[in-house]
Amino acid sequence: HIQTITEMLLCQLVQKENNRYALSKEQIRMITTASALHDIGKISIPDEILNKPGRLTAEEFAVIKGHSMAGANMLSELPLDQKEEPLVKTAYEICRWHHERYDGKGYPDGLVGDEIPISAQVVSVADVYDALASERVYKKAVPHEKVLEMILHGECGQFNPILIECLQEISSRIRSECYEEEQET
Repeated sequence: HIQTITEMLLCQLVQKENNRYALSKEQIRMITTASALHDIGKISIPDEILNKPGRLTAEEFAVIKGHSMAGANMLSELPLDQKEEPLVKTAYEICRWHHERYDGKGYPDGLVGDEIPISAQVVSVADVYDALASERVYKKAVPHEKVLEMILHGECGQFNPILIECLQEISSRIRSECYEEEQET
């Protein structure tokens, strides 16, 4: 779902804000592909925390938050010729900064606004949407109308207002292409 939502958001963003976010089809493809690695750092998180059915303690949540830097570190430890590849650089941005928030209240670096690369901003929105709309071991799926409401009202942190507009504009497509089949089962 993350890749599908990321691609939809990027295409809508370029259509809406081509002067500010002039991304080529190749850049959109690269960000979309790299988005699949956004949570690669979770392989460093103990299973008993990652799959805990109940609420996390503050200490467990701190461990979970470490996945963004763990993923970025994995990519930065690749051999030089590999980590210089544009796809790896983009995946690094996404891994490290997909939990940053537009108002600076995210992690790990507290970046604000467009200090956050657009690749990470878009994946951040896609990740929150999918986390809410999908069933997890620790929670039921949230209905799509409620997902949008939660994101719009800042219950999941602040996002780039342009991306929120894009999300609203494509929300019915996201729902039909990513989640309707799951709701029928």
